[in-house]
Amino acid sequence: MRLAVQELTKAYGSQLALDGVSFVLEKPGVYGYLGPNGAGKSTTFKILTGYLRPTRGEVVLDNWHLPEDLRKIQRHIGYLPEHNPLYLDMYVREYLLFRGRLYGLWGKRLRDRVEKVIEQVGLRQEAHKLLASLSRGYRQRVGLASALLHDPPLLILDEPTSGLDPNQVVEIRRLIRELGRSHMVIFSSHILAEVQAIADRVLILHQGKLVLDASLAELDTHLGRQEYVVETAGQPLRWDFLGDTAEVSSMGPHLWRIRASTAADVRQLIYEASVQQGVPLLRLEKRQLPLEEVFQRLTSSSPEGHPA
Repeated sequence: MRLAVQELTKAYGSQLALDGVSFVLEKPGVYGYLGPNGAGKSTTFKILTGYLRPTRGEVVLDNWHLPEDLRKIQRHIGYLPEHNPLYLDMYVREYLLFRGRLYGLWGKRLRDRVEKVIEQVGLRQEAHKLLASLSRGYRQRVGLASALLHDPPLLILDEPTSGLDPNQVVEIRRLIRELGRSHMVIFSSHILAEVQAIADRVLILHQGKLVLDASLAELDTHLGRQEYVVETAGQPLRWDFLGDTAEVSSMGPHLWRIRASTAADVRQLIYEASVQQGVPLLRLEKRQLPLEEVFQRLTSSSPEGHPA
């Protein structure tokens, strides 16, 4: 299954909510879709799911196009909106059976599918309960179960951990990560540490434009530097061999942080220096740079109104 978004634009009068957004998802995985409030995340999701029509642009899922093949596309998408709509006067299993019939499932196939998603999202102990009696965390699980009922290859989750307590957040993150092994999961979140913990790839919006589409391993390219942690045994290294290629700062006894330009991978230089100086290395680690720094750089505006 392949999702291609091409030059997606949505205008409200003179206001552009989306401005020429393009990206392609081609394999199972977890994709973080990020941006400040008002950047266009929810607008994108509403267009992908057929709730809004774009002003311009194209959405293609497999060989189907929006809006011509809307119903076919919707049958292959599972959607959990930010404000999870539930009928609180229904019981969990009753609600899922009802939703399954809306997807065209009936009889034994429907019952088997409901039991499978109940097990998958960890609702076995709550399946007999009234939705109104469930905590927010379990209601989110019901929303996920509903989105999974028809086994869609594409899952779209808008702020799936919003308002959850820390334990619930950990559980939902784990579930999203598991789903990413067999589904394309695109989700939004304001918690950047959460995205860094579970996403394979990150897409960042700023003022309706896509300003980053990269794997987490590629973040150093966008910050223009690489970071390393070095720990030695017994004595420090003499760092003059690095010259002007890197900045060295102490993090503790025999522990240093090295900041280098992305053009230079200094690990080989450090290893060779440790051998020549007779200083054993206990640790030589390339660090994954924090997503927060990339996000702030790409979405902070300078006084002239351009990304800093």
